[in-house]
Amino acid sequence: MKYKVALATFTGENIDLHFGRCSKFQVAEITDNEEWNFADEIDTGLACDGGCDHEHIKDVADKLSSCKYALSARIGPGAARVLLDKGIKALEIENEICAAIEKLMVYDRAHNT
Repeated sequence: MKYKVALATFTGENIDLHFGRCSKFQVAEITDNEEWNFADEIDTGLACDGGCDHEHIKDVADKLSSCKYALSARIGPGAARVLLDKGIKALEIENEICAAIEKLMVYDRAHNT
């Protein structure tokens, strides 16, 4: 099944940002044959700008609503709940993007078969 993944990255090479500190998410698209490519960049603005206001988090979640997963180095439980309410599963991982997506595909197969 084809799906999209929001990636919290500063470098473009690693998942290296806290969800609330990421203002532009790279988006990877996973294909039916488990290949992937960068498909988009979504400018969300910051979810946490000093304090974590749930309205800001909801705005970010709305902008990421085309994604099935959001990968970040860290995410608070409140933000993870807001994303889940929008159908986006938040996962914490600090790794190179390629390795993180490989792990995600294994996770997705195990949880969606």
